[in-house]
Amino acid sequence: MQIFISWSGDMAKQCAEALRDWLPYMNQAITPFVSSQDISKGERGLSKIADQLQECSFGIVCVTRENQSAPWINFESGALSRELGESFLIPFLIDMQVKDLSSGPLTQFQATDSSSKADVWAMVKAINEKCDATVEPERLRKTFDRWWQDLESQLSSIREGHPTADAPQRDVAEILEELVKLVRDQHARIGSLERVVGTSGATHYTINDPGEVRISGQLEGVSTPSSDALRIARVADMARDLIGYEHVERIKRDIANSVVIHCTDEGVVRARAARNQLRDLAATYSVAIDICTVKGKRVDGHPPF
Repeated sequence: MQIFISWSGDMAKQCAEALRDWLPYMNQAITPFVSSQDISKGERGLSKIADQLQECSFGIVCVTRENQSAPWINFESGALSRELGESFLIPFLIDMQVKDLSSGPLTQFQATDSSSKADVWAMVKAINEKCDATVEPERLRKTFDRWWQDLESQLSSIREGHPTADAPQRDVAEILEELVKLVRDQHARIGSLERVVGTSGATHYTINDPGEVRISGQLEGVSTPSSDALRIARVADMARDLIGYEHVERIKRDIANSVVIHCTDEGVVRARAARNQLRDLAATYSVAIDICTVKGKRVDGHPPF
């Protein structure tokens, strides 16, 4: 599996190169790409980067206090999110914590604190699950514990070699505004999902984290939702993640194991770009996914082969 590691600035560059050397120890199927190391002399740099952005299956963005607003970081993050969907792009925070991220594009992604062993372990698990040839969880954990100290030492040396001033405290009003926006986005997601499964007569659902659906309440006369309803609800939400919530007009359950996603024009383009992921999603959960325009014209489909 190819992983694109993005960086801007010397500190992030050193971190990206450390990850490039370290990640293949976790799973030999991992092939990281770092522009400072993997573009040969004489090659067209931007062309090589564009090709890699299209071919990669996972993205890591090395973020520092200084580069989080850099144009290049945000350009590559935007390109990666368009190719991969938000679920497969991780900001890797080097000298800062999640709360220190400014209200820029990177805040929409689930970040990893590089100083937290638990956070980095969660990232490694996510990457392993995306690989075609996965490493058994117990073995992966042992490998991670064996090599974690090496990465931690490298990152500590990088931080010590690039001392930075304390980050300014974010304004309370700014943090509250961001929280309100996140709550509203979550409410919109819940409302959309309830509309998807409402016709099945099963239950209401709350999204707790990507790919996970839990029961938050039940309709009168229904004791337990069907496994089919849960499975279809999960597929609907994961598909919406891939396409982008703002580009999905509505989703409806068509037949027993089928969902129809009505997309804006931009949503149709994004759905086509995410065709491979949607196809794998349909196959994994045995749920057909039909992509339609807002007016209902079918433009693509993914049967659960």
